[in-house]
Amino acid sequence: MRVRTTALAALLAAGLTPLTLSAPAAAAPSGLPGDFNGDGYRDLAVSAGLATIGSAEYTGAVVITYGSATGPKAADSKVISQSSSGVPGTSETGDGFGSATATGDFNSDGYADLAVGTPNEGTSAGLLSGSVTVLWGSKSGLSGGTVLAAPTADKPKYFGEHLAAGDFDGDGRDDLAVGSGNYNGISIYRGGTGKGSTLSGRTGFASGGLVPFAGILTLAAGDINGDGTDDLVLGGSGVNSAPDNRQMVYLSPGGSAKKYIGDAAPGYATAVGDIDGDGYDDIVSGNYSRGAVGGSVTVTYGSATGPSTSRAAVTISQDTAGVPGTGEEGDWFGWSVALGDINGDGRADLAVGARHETIGSVEYAGSVTIIPAGTKGLSPGTSYSYQQDSAGVPGASETFDQFGTAVQLADTNRDGKADLSVGAPGENARDGAVWFLKGTSTRLTTKGVVSFGAGTVGLGAHPQPELGTPITG
Repeated sequence: MRVRTTALAALLAAGLTPLTLSAPAAAAPSGLPGDFNGDGYRDLAVSAGLATIGSAEYTGAVVITYGSATGPKAADSKVISQSSSGVPGTSETGDGFGSATATGDFNSDGYADLAVGTPNEGTSAGLLSGSVTVLWGSKSGLSGGTVLAAPTADKPKYFGEHLAAGDFDGDGRDDLAVGSGNYNGISIYRGGTGKGSTLSGRTGFASGGLVPFAGILTLAAGDINGDGTDDLVLGGSGVNSAPDNRQMVYLSPGGSAKKYIGDAAPGYATAVGDIDGDGYDDIVSGNYSRGAVGGSVTVTYGSATGPSTSRAAVTISQDTAGVPGTGEEGDWFGWSVALGDINGDGRADLAVGARHETIGSVEYAGSVTIIPAGTKGLSPGTSYSYQQDSAGVPGASETFDQFGTAVQLADTNRDGKADLSVGAPGENARDGAVWFLKGTSTRLTTKGVVSFGAGTVGLGAHPQPELGTPITG
């Protein structure tokens, strides 16, 4: 204070006008994926699609768990439903708010936003038309929302059953792809600077090669051909001789040059990321009920032309050397898949959920297997797994816990290493719970693992909320 006063007196004595002192500039939002409050830590959205809100049963809710230097905390969680202040709509029985989620900065303000699908949302005619609501990020977290205008020409039902975010037209802004449960068309909402019901414009396309009106089964986004624009992997029931769970790849689907380029390996779950660090995102297809006994995952490698035609796809199961466990009928290994860089080496490791894995004599308890990445692809020989009976993992394996129904890999403590989130919607008689394990320079660790159930965040009311699927961040 003394120095500042002396300097001011000297200016006045010299007949000069002193400079006006301004308040320090506010920190700019981080722009990180999933960082809803812009503080530099990625946050998580954990759905409870069957949560009861007020008197509305199975209406659904999303639990926002904010990241921090120590990772997610139950105490920093917030429950959002259609009954929350500023969120459009009304919580109604059976809506399924949160059945699908995707995150991206759709209005380009530096804060991540959250798209929430409510596929069972009704209409005045009683049709399950579905809806998608974008919740807007801000310094205080998600606040307010906009319901997107659905296309009317084809009258899709279960709109919002599948969501994926990415820059699909190469303009540097996040866009949103929306799929329906009974329609093979994809709606793409372009990101921009507004919060309108079509964001900055809506386009879309109908996917050929799928059974008409069978609906989309999976959506996932990533830059498979390395051109700087995100591509879309669209799964559905194939026609004629095509597999009934084919994964079709569309390059730059939001631009005028969108192009179907070929198929990845068939699967019912999809994750996209660069496994071998070559600059092309690869596609992992989870096939829990076909092929190898107990399920499997297959990697289709990316290339400059899209899915590689010169590099063979690689399939891994619990019978692959080095992978823990044994493939058994009904394990459902590959029910869920996620890619993220756990050890900070620049390559995406794979998390695989086997939601019906038997642990000891406990059926349908579930497990998660980590298959690390190497310079030539996945390295199954160094795989490891977790169950609720693993040392350091809270809880105990119980029948129908379904640990691993959802998996997500995201860096929530800003140390440059992806952390694992696991959902078990069957925990505690289907109340549901989630676990968070931190990444390290070698592998995940159970030191400091965080876990909480639906009751901890105020969702313990029955019927069962089934907290823990999906998880987005």
